[in-house]
Parts: sequence; structure tokens; C-alpha cells
Amino acid sequence: MNIDLTKSFYPTEETGFIIDKLNQASERGLVTSKPENNPYLLASFTGVEGKGITPKWNVKIYTYNKKKKGHSLVCVDKHVLGVLLEGDYDSLTPPDLQILRIDDAGWGFPLCGVMVGVSDEQKVETAIVPVEYFRDDTENHFHTKLYLKKYSDLAIQIIEHFDASPDTHRIEICTGYVNQPLREELRKFGYDVRVVEIKGMLQDRLEELFKEYVIEEVGSDIYYDPKGMKKLEISQRYRESLEYGKEHCPHKIKTGWNAISGD
Repeated sequence: MNIDLTKSFYPTEETGFIIDKLNQASERGLVTSKPENNPYLLASFTGVEGKGITPKWNVKIYTYNKKKKGHSLVCVDKHVLGVLLEGDYDSLTPPDLQILRIDDAGWGFPLCGVMVGVSDEQKVETAIVPVEYFRDDTENHFHTKLYLKKYSDLAIQIIEHFDASPDTHRIEICTGYVNQPLREELRKFGYDVRVVEIKGMLQDRLEELFKEYVIEEVGSDIYYDPKGMKKLEISQRYRESLEYGKEHCPHKIKTGWNAISGD
């Protein structure tokens, strides 16, 4: 069965086919079912560590929506879902190539731009999407979503610094929203791209570099790394950062965000 995975809602017959294929992949140990206490969730699967699909990958299929005349499907990376539907399990094994890792910093921080980082585990190179792309009063304002193209363009420029090509390197990239268009662009170039949880050198160094960037931009060590923090603490630090921005550097606030523009 050929299924268009670019759509958001699927008829019952296609949904049944998808679930059958996911169950077959589960029997092979490639994915595992992950039930949730949600009456509207029909099926949920995640990847299995060491089997070619990262545990960060998941797909959720919801019960039939009469208004939309179909089942909604939410997936971290539909490319992987397509591989599972085709039964092309051999392609899940990563090619024996050098690895470049890509991550972002600053997406959830209310001030300044967003940083993209690329690493070969020997060095980290970064670039900044300026805050103007995340404001509501500039030519390239937030609602144009031009920040996605800018982010992708900067990342591709950095990759070129590593003399990388699809024949020499494969890509591991963070799940974040800002990385999704970049992921697909790299696949068009022929790269093998895997969505993973970024840890280690790139994650640590990227947070350090973004912190330095914020200090330089706003004159205060106000940036916080949300990893390892409780939700209440994150919320408190977010508010503190936003209040600092309003008082000292309003031009550095990501005013395009609904959460901020309506504040």
C-alpha cells in the first residue's frame, strides 16, 4: 500500500496498515510499543537503542476524528516511518562513515537569537540566527518563518568547513523543531541523517558558547540551561530573563513568540 506520509490525517484502512507494519517492526525488536493513559491514543511506538532507530524517535496514532474524517498521526521523523512501512530494515543500519552532529541552543530562551552548532567530536563550530528573525517588528519577522531557512543555510555553511560530503560523513541531528527543515535539506543532498539525542562534547560546548553570546549581547549572565532543571525552576528563570530584557534590552526580546507578545 502506497501512503502519502506528508498528510496529517489517514483513513482507517491506511491507519490499520501502518499499525500492522509497526507491529511487525516491533516483533523484530526495532521499535517498541509505548502505551499511554490517553483515551484518544490508538497506538504509540518508540525506537529501540542499538537497533538503528533512536529511542528519541516516536510515532503516535490517534483515534478516528469524525470532523477530519481520519486518524491523526504525529511522528518525530516520517522518513523512518516510511522505511518501516516499506520493510527496508537493512537501511536502518547506519553507514560506516564519519559522523557530524548538529544541535541548537537558545530556542526556548526569551532573549537573543538561536545558535546552531556542528561538531565532529574534535571541534565545535557555531553560527547565530539573529534575534531579528524572532521579533515581530522586523522585515524578516518571526511569522515569516525565515529563521528556519537562515538556520539551515548557516548549518550547511558550517558543514562545508568540515570538508564533509555524503560519501564521507553521515549526520546525527537533534529532534528540535528548528532542525526539521535542515534535516530534510541534508537528505536532499544525499546525506544519511539520523534523529538522535545529542549528548557529550557538542551539547556541553554549545551551551557554554551560547551563554557567552548572551552575556555579550545583554551584559548579564542571565542565561540558564534548562536540562536537569525542574519545570517550576525553568518557569521562574524564564520570567526573570524576560523581565531583565524588558528593563535593560527590549530590542533583544523574541517578541514574535505568542507567549511573549501577549504577555
